[in-house]
Amino acid sequence: MSIDKELREELRQVSASMNCPPELYGRVRQSYQHYVNEKRGRFSMKKRILAGVIGMAILVPSAVFASPYLADMIFGSVETIEQHGGTQEEYQEIEAMLQVAKGKLTEEEFQEYTDLTKQLMQLKLKITNENGVRDVEKLTPEEQQQWDELSAKLTPYFEKITGSTEP
Repeated sequence: MSIDKELREELRQVSASMNCPPELYGRVRQSYQHYVNEKRGRFSMKKRILAGVIGMAILVPSAVFASPYLADMIFGSVETIEQHGGTQEEYQEIEAMLQVAKGKLTEEEFQEYTDLTKQLMQLKLKITNENGVRDVEKLTPEEQQQWDELSAKLTPYFEKITGSTEP
């Protein structure tokens, strides 16, 4: 026999003849129970954190989609744009621009920006036919003056949002 096998066999024989005191069994059992309970508590905490992350991943996007479109504040609905030759994609672009504006402007600035934009869009919808063609001559001189004033008031907001001066 090799020395490893002899040593293993000798250790087995000695361990078989050893007797442990009964209180040692109790302490080992208590220590093991404490370890298992502590590990079980950590595992459930991991489950809770995982459940929270999954819940947030589901709830946040659904809350975003459930919130009303900012473009609806200006146009009323996507159907209004479609009646004047617009498309769903153009509506989504306007919505994206309004979202950017909401992020870059203060609350008061954004409110004034949406009010001015709503007035300008009402004029644009008035001069746009169902094919999406604009005819500026449909505006009265007062409306043309209002158009110019609204464009001038919106220019600083457009510069702040996009860097462009075109409303």
